[in-house]
Parts: sequence; structure tokens; C-alpha cells
Amino acid sequence: MLCFLILRKPFIVFLYVKDVLKKLGIKGGFRMIKATNLTKQYDNGFVAVDSLNLQVNKGDIYGFLGPNGAGKTTTIRMLNGLIEPSDGSVTIEDKEVKKENASVSRLIGVLPESHGYYNWMTGREYLKLFAELYGVDKKRVKSRVEEVLEWVGMAGKADIPIGQYSRGMRQRIGIAKTIVHEPSIIFLDEPTLGLDPQGQKDIQSIITRLNQEQNVTVFITSHLLKEISEICNRVAIVKQGKLLEEGYLDELITGYRLVLKNENPTLEDIFFSLTSDEVGGSI
Repeated sequence: MLCFLILRKPFIVFLYVKDVLKKLGIKGGFRMIKATNLTKQYDNGFVAVDSLNLQVNKGDIYGFLGPNGAGKTTTIRMLNGLIEPSDGSVTIEDKEVKKENASVSRLIGVLPESHGYYNWMTGREYLKLFAELYGVDKKRVKSRVEEVLEWVGMAGKADIPIGQYSRGMRQRIGIAKTIVHEPSIIFLDEPTLGLDPQGQKDIQSIITRLNQEQNVTVFITSHLLKEISEICNRVAIVKQGKLLEEGYLDELITGYRLVLKNENPTLEDIFFSLTSDEVGGSI
């Protein structure tokens, strides 16, 4: 009977599996990113990231949090293969980043905190360049550029030189560049840094829509805890390169009610309870 269901009506089996997982309290989708004992030690002996273990599932908006100098940017660079770890491993969609870098690069999009732009190019020219560099089919480049311009709300400003863009407009074009080749995972390092409240809200909306409507998994760092609590379903908190906490945000809030003796703890409460030297660091 089970074989018949698998062959003739696979959707029934799929729904059944989802129901079982739900009843068991298992959240999340397929594993997209896994870091195992990820470590980065520099020649001078400084350990920026120390034996980090984390997992990001398909469909997550995963907030990676920590104070300045916690190793957030270094971690992102190791996860996307920009720098090699001193120890440990990273897999993306079960592909080992170190060994299959070319394959992995087609799966990911990256928006660094400090992102360079070609100021003499228009937004449209810039996106066309990166679509071609990322290997988008030549017949599809033009239509794909128009699609991402619409997605980030820049279609009406696409023919203005980037040098005339505001910071918010630059970030929109940066996100468009990050998704132009249709990656399944994007890494965003402080994407709302330096933006006014409306600009922050606009970028948050773009990120949420990409996740919900395009099924893009998002790995994001930010120092804006309220922002993370509004858009992320899972978070990790690090300090001095060490993982202090990781989990679903709703479950963390529930779990820390007793720890913090607070009926309604916020992500900010949890963050500072773990990272503040005065409070004692971790639990």
C-alpha cells in the first residue's frame, strides 16, 4: 500500500511526512548550510572564530548576532568560501565548500558589509555585467535584470549612474546583484547599516519577500536586534568567536522566560544576558 502511494500519489506521502514531523515537533526544512568545528586562527595567534558549529535549514531567515569583533564577518567569509578556515568544514547543500567551490558559488549570493560599486555605470549596466559574470543564460540576461530591478524597487532609477544613488538605493542594487543569478542562499552582512528608519524597513521588506515568495534562504548579520527579531525565524549569538546560543527565536524567548525571570523577554534581553561581561556571559 505504501509503495502504491509513493508511485501513484507522492503528494499524499509528502503530506503524511510533514504531518509526522509536525506532531514530533520537528521544525525546518532540508539542511542548506552546516558548519562543523569551524575555526579561523591567524598567523599572530589570534583566534577570530573558535570551533563554531551551526546549521541553517532551507527557508530560514537566520540571524547571526554578536558584538563588534565577535567574528561575524570572518564566519560569513568562511561559509561562502572567500577565506579558508584553519580547521573544520562547511557544506552548502551537502557540497563541501573547500572542495566544490565552483559548484557552491552558483548556489549562493553575497552582499558584503563594505561593497564596492562601479559609480560610472548605471544600475542596469551593473546588473547586466554581474548577470553575465555569474553565468546567467545570454538569452535570459535582459529579462532577469528587469525582474530583479522590479523586485528591489529600482526599475524607475535603473538608468541613473550609481554614483548618484543614495545609500539606500545602492543597497537595493547590491541586493539585486546578489540575487541576479537566482541563488538558493544569500549572505547579507549588515544590509541596513547606515540607512534611515524608512530605508531599513524597505530592505527588511525586500528580504522577507525574497524568502517567502522566492524561497530564498537568508543568512544575515546585523547589530539591529529589533530588525532581526522582526524578520528572522532562527538566530545564533556569538562572542569572541564562540557560539553562545542557537535556536528558533520563539523557542529561545520561551526558554529564557525562566532564566531571565521575565514573562516577555525580547531578543535584546537574551542577547545582553549572554554577551554582557557584567551579567556573566553565558548560561
